[in-house]
Amino acid sequence: MTVQQINQKFDNGSVRMAGIERELRTTRQELHELKQQLADLLEFFEAMRGAFKVLNWLGKLAKPAAAIVGLGASVMAAYAAWRGVR
Repeated sequence: MTVQQINQKFDNGSVRMAGIERELRTTRQELHELKQQLADLLEFFEAMRGAFKVLNWLGKLAKPAAAIVGLGASVMAAYAAWRGVR
């Protein structure tokens, strides 16, 4: 093997290494972007979990509120019927 062949192999190795480093930079950038997207998605799901808690509380409040409204409506109907009888 001559010195020229050895230098050629080193040059080929340097070109190959530069390509690998470029691909690694690209991969790192893509991973960084995916990490950011995942963080945004997790933030969205946390917000949705909070929204569902609030909706659950509203649902629990709606049952007694419906009963109170129903009681008020029946009292008003009874009063209207009582006034109509007189």
